Amino acid sequence: MDTESIKKGIENGDRRFIAKAITMIEEGDSRIYEVLETFKDRIGKAKVFGITGPPGVGKSTLISKLVKEARNRDENVGVLLVDPSSPISGGALLGNRVRMIEEVSDPKVYARSLATRGWFGGLSRAIDDAMLVLEASGKTVIFIETVGAGQIETDIFKKADVVSLVLMPYSGDEIQALKAGLMEIADIYVINKGDLDRNKITGVTLRMIVGKEKKIVYTSALYNEGIKELYDAMMSKWEEYSKSGEIEKRRKMRMKSSLINDLNSFFFSLLEKFIKEHDEEMEKISEEILKGKISRYQASKELITKFESYIH
Repeated sequence: MDTESIKKGIENGDRRFIAKAITMIEEGDSRIYEVLETFKDRIGKAKVFGITGPPGVGKSTLISKLVKEARNRDENVGVLLVDPSSPISGGALLGNRVRMIEEVSDPKVYARSLATRGWFGGLSRAIDDAMLVLEASGKTVIFIETVGAGQIETDIFKKADVVSLVLMPYSGDEIQALKAGLMEIADIYVINKGDLDRNKITGVTLRMIVGKEKKIVYTSALYNEGIKELYDAMMSKWEEYSKSGEIEKRRKMRMKSSLINDLNSFFFSLLEKFIKEHDEEMEKISEEILKGKISRYQASKELITKFESYIH
């Protein structure tokens, strides 16, 4: 499959070519950058909504309902579900969550699982380029769901225009425990599984923590309740941020974050190469550390010096 065919397929919104392009991104196939280069004027064409929160709160089911609501409003929808990686294959462990997107057979919906592949912050290294592919294919709304690893998922703030934090009925202590990480980055707070007890109590506790300015929405993905209200809240927040200049500010942050990630990837690949080439030496040094012939700190210092010379 040549790059020109992939490019035209993406522009036509063909899901096969979108899938091929994102696979090439994940596998580090350098040919894909010939395609992405032609799409540089498509950045920022879609509204990007981040959905984050602890595991088990119903994020995937909620997104499936939001997708349906978006399609009811004639939006062209992309969904990126970020999953933990298999330690064996490196692929997405929970890729079958794509099946939870009820409208996945709709030609105006494209859903894809991305593996974190060791990337921190609850996201995937491929996320930026995958978003560009979706924007180039004509997607007007993109949902990103983070991996569900807890407080570390703050990187979504650097990628999405609007971030919704999904919670379920907790005790006050459990909400307080979240405050150190996820709580500060949310624009909208969603208390899902409203069919459970304690959801109103949770709302009162949450209001005391986040203040009266923040939007709190009650939903039940199971019973399809509060979905329209949540979608309206997300769109309203996007419009508000667009008028105030916050969207532009966040998108500049996204681009800077992408550049930093590119640098990190470059240096990481160099480091991997260095480690491979010096594997035997590191084995010997490890033995010497265990025998007390050299301290680990001294060994690390010497290796760092060698790496500095290596990259120069």
